[in-house]
Amino acid sequence: MKTNEKKNISAKKKLIPAVAMLTTCAVILSTATYAWFTMSREVEVTGIKLTATTPQTIEISLGQAPEGTVTIADKTEAKAPTNKDEDTSLWSNKAATSSVYATFGKLIPASSTDGTSLYYTTKAKENGKSVDISGENAFTKANETNNAGWTFQNGGASSETEKTLTADTDGEGYYLDIPVWFRTTNVEAVELGVDVTVKDPNEEDNNTKGDLYKATRVAILDENKTAANGGVFLGAETDVDTGYYKKKAVKAATGSSEGEYYGTVTTATEVIESNGKVTNKATDVATVTGVGTGKTGYGTPTKYYIRVWLEGEDVNCWNANAGQSFTVDLKFYDLSNK
Repeated sequence: MKTNEKKNISAKKKLIPAVAMLTTCAVILSTATYAWFTMSREVEVTGIKLTATTPQTIEISLGQAPEGTVTIADKTEAKAPTNKDEDTSLWSNKAATSSVYATFGKLIPASSTDGTSLYYTTKAKENGKSVDISGENAFTKANETNNAGWTFQNGGASSETEKTLTADTDGEGYYLDIPVWFRTTNVEAVELGVDVTVKDPNEEDNNTKGDLYKATRVAILDENKTAANGGVFLGAETDVDTGYYKKKAVKAATGSSEGEYYGTVTTATEVIESNGKVTNKATDVATVTGVGTGKTGYGTPTKYYIRVWLEGEDVNCWNANAGQSFTVDLKFYDLSNK
């Protein structure tokens, strides 16, 4: 969650994070699509880009594109990296999705109190500013097959070389889960925190700038996707009291009252740093397995997911803001680096 003061400071600083910087650039372009659940209910994610820099003992990988043809409907994940010599090139101090993924599908807004369970609706009204909850089934819970799809670069492509990313597909989903792997040469496990910044890349252009970027949400999920470690990262300058229509998000698919449908948002605490060091008690979002006492090399690769979605209950996620763009920057830090 950002304050105006933090935003102004971060715009001036040029720091290398203690562990890793993960950048997601989601460019949303459309002509006849809408944000919060009315009309076609789709906004198209046409450019997701993640880059990572690891100056210390953490390396990151986005895996490797599988061989053969993969359609956007398949949702086949990238091949997991190992610590074997032949996979050395998959690990680096820098990684980029555009070197592994070629296209991403369309993203349809959803709502979540914790980043794990997401809900969507077809009963929006007032141009997407509210939902008709008079019935018993105002929302539907998104399932494991409802994530947005992707296609890959040529078989075997990895993070060795960054490429230009383009997308023009019909795939769609209520969230996008991008698998990421970490490894370390540290003897003990490394706890990671993250700083999230969401921006409008057109903020200086009065003709194209918008507010949809404020509705972007991020969560870090474990390998089984059973928990969003730390809860919801709001990004931008959004906070729950001013950023949500009801100061709450959707917690259930069925109900008979607002209290049964909506619940308190579990927000995560982002890293605040000074000179590359963590200066606050930030939320622990990932644990990278250590090598172990008396051992050398790397610990077993640890898998997580970066989940991105558009929060339908955000006051900026409605028809008038469709067709706008946003960027998401995630900087991971070693929480012991204080």
